[in-house]
Amino acid sequence: MEQEFESNEIIDRLPAHLKQFIKPQNYEHYTPINQAVWRYVMRKNVDYLSKVAHSSYLDGLKQTGISIDHIPNMYGMNRILKEIGWAAVAVDGFIPPAAFMEFQAFNVLVIASDIRQLEHIEYTPAPDIIHEGAGHAPIIANPEYAEYLRRFGEIGCKAISSAKDYEIYEAIRHLSIIKEAEDTPQEEIEAAEKRVDELQNDQREQSEMAQIRNL
Repeated sequence: MEQEFESNEIIDRLPAHLKQFIKPQNYEHYTPINQAVWRYVMRKNVDYLSKVAHSSYLDGLKQTGISIDHIPNMYGMNRILKEIGWAAVAVDGFIPPAAFMEFQAFNVLVIASDIRQLEHIEYTPAPDIIHEGAGHAPIIANPEYAEYLRRFGEIGCKAISSAKDYEIYEAIRHLSIIKEAEDTPQEEIEAAEKRVDELQNDQREQSEMAQIRNL
């Protein structure tokens, strides 16, 4: 059954093979603890980045409507992003690199809508709305950088992938899921980490997709 999500003209023009990755944000599912995690991390980030980051980052936070005080609502973000010709969609964690880049080619920012657990407040191995919402969205408020991202995505989505690329994607996605999940046995995590290391240390010639992903 097709799930419903907030759309707009930018999202409407996406091909069906990309729309399959989009999911509803379900804002009401965020708990008070989730909101507290967002506030804590954002206050630390803004305090630190105001001293060391380029001013365009903090300017971008304001331009994209991302508040320090609450998790951003994708619908609200889209109303603001529309003014700079972009949109944002919620996805479930990692998606294949080719799909990620093709979204960029259509001026669509992909954001994992889940948020890290309290236990992983300083760092999560899985994509989450703090990293992707507060990390990526403000930078596209800069028109020059936004066009660079779009062009990079346009080129990247045409890169040729290999079977190894897919294996690495699946291994990293699996590792991120079990590390973020509660009560995963340590031996299962270690086995998954070993698998990722083996694949990444494989010295076979890199595909076009691997090269542009690394770049």
